[in-house]
Amino acid sequence: MASILARTAAAAGAGAVFTALFTSPAFADNHAPVTPDHHRPVASAAAAPNVSFGSRADIGGDGTVWAKDRNGNIVAEAHWQADPGGTTYPQGDTLYVSDFMGDGLGARGEASVGIKISPSGSGDRVQRTKNVAEGKRLSIKLCMTSSSGSRCSSSLGVRA
Repeated sequence: MASILARTAAAAGAGAVFTALFTSPAFADNHAPVTPDHHRPVASAAAAPNVSFGSRADIGGDGTVWAKDRNGNIVAEAHWQADPGGTTYPQGDTLYVSDFMGDGLGARGEASVGIKISPSGSGDRVQRTKNVAEGKRLSIKLCMTSSSGSRCSSSLGVRA
């Protein structure tokens, strides 16, 4: 009887430790869902690609979002350019997405005007042009994908 009580007390103690550990703020911070996207399921932080995001927008309305790996290498970027024009670039507003590394991660750029594009792999750059009304405010973001999930940057405000 004493051994049953001892095992029950040990199990109760382990349960208290388990509950304290998995309900702690530190556990929640490290295991919170990635930014929700209404078009796909939310991946856990442990399954999402391990990247950090940065961004900048310039006064002309253009902007860039990039992803860095844990060593600080830029692995991918999404760039919005309002009316690049000229002979080098197509007419209209253009989203460019580049994947710089053969690291097993994919890149997807999204613009809030209905553009979603992905390069086919390392060293690839794709672009999609859409003529958007001059001065219209929109947003872009970069998502990094893997077989176990995806993680997206915050939206960056840009203009057409």
